[in-house]
Amino acid sequence: MTAPDAALPRPTGTQVLGARVRVHARNRPVGFALGGGLVAGAMVALLALVSAAPALTDPTGAPGWLLAGVTVAMLVAALVVAGLLALYARSLPKVAETDPVRYATARLQAESGELGPDHGTNRLAHQMSTHTGYGSDPRHHLVPLVVFLTLVTVRPLAEIIGPGFEPRTLVQLTPAIVLVLLVVPVYRRAMARHDRVAAFRRTYEATHS
Repeated sequence: MTAPDAALPRPTGTQVLGARVRVHARNRPVGFALGGGLVAGAMVALLALVSAAPALTDPTGAPGWLLAGVTVAMLVAALVVAGLLALYARSLPKVAETDPVRYATARLQAESGELGPDHGTNRLAHQMSTHTGYGSDPRHHLVPLVVFLTLVTVRPLAEIIGPGFEPRTLVQLTPAIVLVLLVVPVYRRAMARHDRVAAFRRTYEATHS
């Protein structure tokens, strides 16, 4: 347990903003998902129209499939993003706290791995940790990463180990190598965070049993 004079963790402006988004998403999941879907659809439509700008200089000569393609891309992007945001909103901790500063502070307290001096913050952090503990466990995200890594390496490996091997074919493994180099440090940090949250939860439950 931390010392009585220990200070509460101070969230940064970015962390408070993230907490504000989480509070909004948890309290208004439908509006959060629909708003994000509309923004994503509008951005995709804008990018598609910009890329097709040369063909739109003469609207009468633009192929019919162009506008249909832009519309389909916009709808697909909106639906996919809205669905992902809805799942994200449902995955957030069920807590009654609506103050983004207190929300961010409790989140930081749980991630510190230790109890803080404020009992209310500790209680809120524990409520969040029972949910955050699972969501922050990177082991639950390894399967899709391994599947994706397998997909991007099967074809290059088949060419490398097949007949007529040439050293230049090793370049085809670059995406897989870059992915591993990016994922490993992120995984290690996420795992350390998960362990700290679990330690906080155990300490809190041991002192309040």
